Amino acid sequence: MLVDIHCHILPGVDDGATDMETSKAMIREAYKQGVRYMIATPHYRPEMFEPSMSKVISVYRKMRTYAAEIGIGLRLGCEYYRNDQIIYHLDNKLRPTMLGGKYVLTEFSTNDSFITIRNYIYELIVRGYHPIIAHVERYFCCQELEKILELRTLGAKIQVNADAVLGYEGHKIKKFCATLMKNDLVDFIASDAHNLSTRKMNLGKCASHVEKKMGQDYVEKIFVENPRRIWKSR
Repeated sequence: MLVDIHCHILPGVDDGATDMETSKAMIREAYKQGVRYMIATPHYRPEMFEPSMSKVISVYRKMRTYAAEIGIGLRLGCEYYRNDQIIYHLDNKLRPTMLGGKYVLTEFSTNDSFITIRNYIYELIVRGYHPIIAHVERYFCCQELEKILELRTLGAKIQVNADAVLGYEGHKIKKFCATLMKNDLVDFIASDAHNLSTRKMNLGKCASHVEKKMGQDYVEKIFVENPRRIWKSR
């Protein structure tokens, strides 16, 4: 039983699933790979992805019903792109946190400085939120163990993408993810699935790879136990 905390399966709300049939096919593939719980995390990025919450909730309810029929518990979250209004949006519940709790999946620019990332993380934490840094392997300023350790010590949780762990983002990124895992600096591995072709659901495949490298206990912690804390924190 795997848990996917980051995926873009809601149709027509961002650059993820384009239509209902694609979304349904992604859900079926997730089930085939052993996923039993998922958090749909549509993008929120001012001037790029600003879907109305009424549309998000409408398609989420439809997909939640379908996922339940397949055998997957689907819940709602959001992938927040860092912006000056993030605290205002969260405090006023204008966009959802992860399952309505205190966890916030937070995305940064690949070119952000480390101090920018650190400052946003600090602000979220002092306001009572639990930031999860989305696909940390993408941020150039964070590709040092010391930087990841500093963010974790501050209170951030670290998420990496399944495709990065599998090597689909290049050998250097694969090696970096492996180093993070060996140093116990990863909290979550998620699919970040967007479609059926270029950014597929590979969580099951990744879990099998991680088991060979890190063992079954590690897989249980990263893919099951840590995600459950998001559910329990509500």
